[in-house]
Amino acid sequence: MTNHRHTILRAFSISALVVAGVGCEAEDPKVTDPIGNGGSGGGVVTCDANAGIADMSGPSCKPLADDYTPRDNASANDTWPACISDGNEYVKFDQNISSIARAVAFQQIGELLGFGGLKAPTPQDFLDARVIYTQEQGLESRVVRREDEHYPPAPKLCRDMTPDEQAQYPDRCVGPVRIRPILNLAFEEGINGNEPVLNAARIEAALLWFFYMSIYKESTTAASNVLDVDSMWAKYTAGEPRENPIGFAKYIQLRSQEAHDRIWDGLLAVRCWRDLDNPAGASMDPVMHELARTQLDRALIRGIALILRQRVQVLECEPAWETVEILGGILMREAQARDPQQAAIFIEEVSKRRPDPVDVPKLTAAIDALFPCP
Repeated sequence: MTNHRHTILRAFSISALVVAGVGCEAEDPKVTDPIGNGGSGGGVVTCDANAGIADMSGPSCKPLADDYTPRDNASANDTWPACISDGNEYVKFDQNISSIARAVAFQQIGELLGFGGLKAPTPQDFLDARVIYTQEQGLESRVVRREDEHYPPAPKLCRDMTPDEQAQYPDRCVGPVRIRPILNLAFEEGINGNEPVLNAARIEAALLWFFYMSIYKESTTAASNVLDVDSMWAKYTAGEPRENPIGFAKYIQLRSQEAHDRIWDGLLAVRCWRDLDNPAGASMDPVMHELARTQLDRALIRGIALILRQRVQVLECEPAWETVEILGGILMREAQARDPQQAAIFIEEVSKRRPDPVDVPKLTAAIDALFPCP
């Protein structure tokens, strides 16, 4: 079983190393041979992958000149026209938002599997978690069709493609080609009693990846479907207010209140844009749309980077390394776009096949340089 598992993991490897002297764009995260193998039932040792969490907010965090700032005098001091978000509250398009249930399901799965490495979940825990993951119109139903809007569109929607066709567009068809295989294999292995702590960590990281990608996707497709604005908001907040984060939002708020607030500002920016831009039909203002979704994505990237940064500090805890491998890969594209020199350091360190040789201070410095306050 172990060799078979490693073969599958290699087959779905999702991080391309940047070859020296070649200016190619790195792909997203990889899944390499797992560490801490113990055969059937191995990898049971628990540890705290969330050790040392501290608020990384800083006084240097300042909005950009064209950002929407609802917390600053009800947006009176920014460049945006008055809109529905100026009260610093999200106003729903529809009272029934199915994405809330998917965000809550992430929290439920985390409780069952003990996300963070402190619990060795049982095969029954994995079975119960998979029931939640695969429920009708649940998380799996969205993972299998998720597209990464950072990349150019494929000739048709990924969900309308065969698996062979999807495989030709691994960056765009990120859900079925990259995220789903990680989740399917981790659930299968956990149910079989193999490496429960590490497989729980793989599920955690893959779902964090899904939620980040989904929020950006919904903020993009909201140009044609206003209900996607609600879905975007729900995937981050699970329907909870800014002051009471759970799920994905809680991961980021624990590591930076400012990053969490800036994501909320970005969510409200998207809602503001859609209020001002033909809310009864298709968007007609691509410039304002780009301002809103870019503000949101910048804050989300900072949040993902802070989760990664904290896990880098505890690499001796093996579940933390699973996070670094997957979330590190998510950030490669953005790192190269921001600073190729720092990106080369970042990619070299997160692409190492084991945590032992990782230069933690060097990687931490690269993260800080590449992904500062949003």
